[in-house]
Formats: sequence, C-alpha cells, structure tokens
Amino acid sequence: MTREELLRILKFVDSNREISEKRTPLATVDPRWNIISYAVRRHLEGKLTLVSSAALAAEVPYGTAMRRISELIDEGLLHKRPRSETGRSFSLHPTAKLITEFESFAMQLKSVVGTTFGFNTGDSEIGDFYFGGYYMASRILPYPSAMRSGIGKGKTFRILSPKDPTFKTLSEFSSNLDEFCGGDIEIVNLPLDELHGEIMKNAERPNSRYDLIAVDLPWIGQLATQNIIEPINDVMQESRHNPSDFHNAAFRGSSWQGKQYGLPIQPTAELLFYRSDLFSEAGLPVPRTTDDILFAARVLHRSSLNLSGIVMNYGRGTPLAHTFIQTLADFGQPIINLRRLGDDFDVTEIEGENYRPQLDTETARDAAKFLIELAQFSHKESMVCDWDRRIRIFAKGHAAMTYGWSIRAAAFELDETSPAHNNVKFVAHPHGPGARTVSPIGGFSLAIPAKLDTQRRKTSWKVMEYLTRPELLKWYVLNGNLTSPRFSTSADPEVQASSALIGEVDAMERRGELQTWPRPPIPEFSNVLSILGDEIFMMLQGEATVDGALRKAQTRIDTLMRENGHY
Repeated sequence: MTREELLRILKFVDSNREISEKRTPLATVDPRWNIISYAVRRHLEGKLTLVSSAALAAEVPYGTAMRRISELIDEGLLHKRPRSETGRSFSLHPTAKLITEFESFAMQLKSVVGTTFGFNTGDSEIGDFYFGGYYMASRILPYPSAMRSGIGKGKTFRILSPKDPTFKTLSEFSSNLDEFCGGDIEIVNLPLDELHGEIMKNAERPNSRYDLIAVDLPWIGQLATQNIIEPINDVMQESRHNPSDFHNAAFRGSSWQGKQYGLPIQPTAELLFYRSDLFSEAGLPVPRTTDDILFAARVLHRSSLNLSGIVMNYGRGTPLAHTFIQTLADFGQPIINLRRLGDDFDVTEIEGENYRPQLDTETARDAAKFLIELAQFSHKESMVCDWDRRIRIFAKGHAAMTYGWSIRAAAFELDETSPAHNNVKFVAHPHGPGARTVSPIGGFSLAIPAKLDTQRRKTSWKVMEYLTRPELLKWYVLNGNLTSPRFSTSADPEVQASSALIGEVDAMERRGELQTWPRPPIPEFSNVLSILGDEIFMMLQGEATVDGALRKAQTRIDTLMRENGHY
C-alpha cells in the first residue's frame, strides 16, 4: 500500500473513533491509539514527533499520556531518539514492528470495507481498488446529464486550453457541451508555449477574458505565487466537494504550498512505449531498467529497414529540458534539493535550500551520460523532436521504443493503420541503478483565473466541478481521450474496454509509481527549462562536455534562485 493510501485509512479510522468517543457516550478516549495514530501519521508525512506533542495528541492528562508512551516504548512499538547533545530532548519514531503491525491492520480493514461495499477482495484482487475512492466495484457510468442550473442562455463562458485531446473533444462537441451547460461554451485552443503566454497576458487585463483556464501542472507554483489563479479550498468546503476519487498524484499536483488551485481534467503519465512484437521476435525481456533500454535499443537499431532502436525528445529547448529532468528522476534525483519523504520527495513545502539546483552531482552525470549513449541508437530526427513529432515517428513504425505521455497513445491505439496498433506495451519509466520506478505525472487541471467578479467566480466553480465529474471524464475517453484522473472512471467497464492503457496507468497510481516531484511546480520552472534546454543541447551536440554543461547549468540556475531570494 502506498503512503497516501495508508494516510487515508488513518483518517478514516480516526474519523470513526471521533464519532464514538466525542460525539456519543458509546466509548471513551483511547490514548494508546491516539499516540500511535499521531506517530504513524507524522512518520508518513516525514515530520518529527516530539514527546510533548505525542502526549498532547493522547487527549488525556499528561501523566497518563506519558505512561502510555512508556508502555509503547517498552513493547518495541516506539523508540526515543536524542535530539540534542545534552540528551535532554527526544523525538519519537515508529519502529519497524509498529509499521508492520499498522500495515497489516490497514490491509485487513481495507478488505473488510471492500467486502462490505461489494468489492471482490480475494487474495489476487485486494489491491485492485484504492481506499477512499467513490467506487468499490466496477459499475457503468451513465451518459452525462445536464447541469441542474446552467450558466444561462445567451451567456458566453470561455475556457482557455491547450490543443490536447480532452480539449479537442470539448471543441468538436461544442453543441453537446452547450446543451450540457445551458449556455454558449467557447473553447480557445492554443499550443503549449502560446497558452502560457496568453495566461500571462490575461493576468495583466483589468478583467479576465476567460472564465476557466487549463493549467499545466508544473505552472501551478508560478501562477499561484503571482496571484494569477485563485485557490479553491473555500468553495470546495462550501460545496462539500469530495476529492477522494481523484488520483492522488494529479490532485496534489494541482496544489501549491498547502492550497488547492485546480481540479484535474487531463492528467497524463510519461511512460515507456515499446513494440511488444519486435521485442518478442528478438527475445528481449520487458525493459525495467535503463540498462535494459540501452541493450534493447542496441539490438533493434537498424535490425530492419527504417527502424531505429528508439526515438527521443532531444529537440533544443523545452522538449530536451523535460527529457533531462525526467531522466534524472529515473536515476533517483530531483532537479532541485527537495526534502526526502520516504522513497520520494516532498513538493508540498518548498522553501529556502529546497530551491538549490542539484546538477553538479554524480547522479546528474550518470543521467547525462545515459542520454548521450542512447543517442547512438536513436532515430535521426531525435535532435529536432518535440512531443508531436516523436509520437508520429513511433506510430509510423520507425522506432522500436519511445518515451511518451499516455495522452498521446491514441496516435496508434486508435489508428488501425498504424504498424504499432495493438503491438505496444506500456511500462512506467525504467529506473537507473539503485533507484525506484517513478513516472512523472503531468497534464492539465482546470483553474479559476483571478479578476473575476463574485458571480463569475461562482459560475466558474460550477462548470469546473461539472467538467471533472466521472461521467464527463468517461465521455472524453469514449471520444478519443485516453486518460482518466478518477478511479471510478477508470473502473468503468466501457472505459477499460477502450484501451488497456487506462487500467495500467490506474494500477501505477495505486502502486505509487506516478509522482509530481520529477517536475516540481516551482515559480521558476519555465526559467529552469530554458537554461537546461540550451546547456544539455550543447552537450548532446558535442559542443560541451558533460561536466562543463552541468556545471554551467548549475551556476545559471543557482544565480536565478539567489536573485529571487530563495537562499
């Protein structure tokens, strides 16, 4: 079970205990559980537990709480660790014994809840649902119904968005959307860089031209910090909106410094696509590591006419910059000095030294050398590839592998004329030596722009909430959008039948393989991409050494962060 799912189970148990212990006379406060719950939660969140705070969490007199803490230490469930050289201050930590016991308890509870709500929890399927989602068993979602109260006849509601599948669906089926929403919905589709530029221009206008904007997840920090988009915590609370059905990575990726700024509508995971037919013919195993990728690329490169081992996004600028930071994550390191949180890194609290770049490291050098070596077996157009060009080359059968965003798999999944059709398997990013399997999560969330009056803001929330409902997300899938940010949508049998990819991405989310930390949503993200896009390109061209390119990028990004006052 992932850290996020364990935290959900803790919240569920504590909420139930609160009902029996505080709202009714059916039970008394249990200090032992309160201490355990507090210590485990703080451990999962990567935060320190003080003896005094654990005693306070027990919700009983201090002396009683200290006796319970001592009992837990004597039983080997907690251990004390000195926090100072004097040995007078201590922190508390769950032991391996307590963590094992809690995980066993969590699995048993999950099984009981699943059985209660009709989910088959046999040994082979207990992990097949995510605790806290809207569904416990597969069900067919209905065709979307119209909003109860629309935006108003004769009123125009504008959504600024990218030229991506979900938003193309909204444009192509605008008449359906008008009917659903009870007004005129105008979808403005722009290329990625132009979209960012228009969002920034819109922020300078006295009144927003748009009622909703689609935001690329790494932009969240910049747009939130500059007050270009509005937090939605209050309106979510007022409307009792339950976000538990959303994939955790996409939902949390739409937040910044503890505030929620959007709802996921088109998340996408970057995966490795590989031609299973070619791998089978060559007797190659499923690629799980970076060494596997190099070996397969070497074997399959030019093994037949017009076939390259892999096609890469090595185009100068943003495409190559993304390739580098995502490869760096494959080797186990983020681009900046994020605080470690278990096996991953924390993007919920980024401050001070967390902004310091990490490019002059051995891990960064290993990632750079991997990209250089892979270039030998890459398609000849890789040095000018962006996301569209890369997927077209792969879909036409000119490469045995490519990294690609899941949203773009429709180029061959839904095209029966493609040589790759029905011949592609998907895996999370293969990892480097000693690292874990992690795929970056990206894509778009809907956000409310600043400079809207009260009534427009209320309408924007209504439409945002409506467009991200499970049945609407299913409608997008059935019209060619191979992505789903909600467990209930992914569980729909008709959605699963549309492509195996959706179920596989769903499983990756449950296993904790989809993460936002490879592309941290800091305000300087676009600037970091610009720097890396230049320096790494010079390295791949042979005009700079690995050490020289990384050192120069480190210096430039470090200067940027200092100028912005981060440290």
